[in-house]
Amino acid sequence: MHSIDPVPVPLPHDGPPDIALWRIDIDFTASLDAPAFASLSEDERTRAHHFRRHEDALRFASVRAALRDELARRLDIAARAVRFALDANHRPHLADSDRFDFNVSHAGAHGLIAMSPVRRVGVDIEQRSDKFDWRSIAALTLGEEEAAWIARLDAGQQSAAFYDAWVAKEALVKTTGVGLTRGLQHLRVLPRESTGVTLREQIPADMRGVAARWLAAPDAYAACVAWSLTTLRQAQTDSAP
Repeated sequence: MHSIDPVPVPLPHDGPPDIALWRIDIDFTASLDAPAFASLSEDERTRAHHFRRHEDALRFASVRAALRDELARRLDIAARAVRFALDANHRPHLADSDRFDFNVSHAGAHGLIAMSPVRRVGVDIEQRSDKFDWRSIAALTLGEEEAAWIARLDAGQQSAAFYDAWVAKEALVKTTGVGLTRGLQHLRVLPRESTGVTLREQIPADMRGVAARWLAAPDAYAACVAWSLTTLRQAQTDSAP
């Protein structure tokens, strides 16, 4: 039985120092019955087995097991004792503690985990495909000026630019937990000028307190991490009656 653990690889970034970021490299030869996944709850095991493709099941299980390990280390409890809940926007959080915020993403052979004891975080990774027609979902993901800007690029640069926009917008809305119902096209992050994500033109109210950075991703991938400028403690104080 294959039992290689999904070991998190710490990733450097130039965001706030309280944010920890890891890459998970998915081992697609693993079995869901391997000891590496012993910390998963029964609900998580059921969810993993419901995926139609074994690769999708392993992406979910590997990232969730690694997340449990990292949270358990910080909370000083067993990984299997970590309990999750969903907020009103279906964003996962710790059920028994508000000491850490976290977010995960996975695509292809890699996953990402972002975590902070100070602020809300969001992360996204996507596997680029030169065969993917970015125009087919441009209306759902890009503003008109962004789509026009990408169309003016050389054909070989268009796909990379689209995925840069995609991961930045996903990371930003995952940080706030809102915004997806309006679609990603309400944010404008292109053109990209550096690793820092610049929200251009009119910024929606629920995005004014967030920032983001594109990450150095494996070949053929795009990735981004985002975070709230307001700390968790400030947010709790502001929401108190």
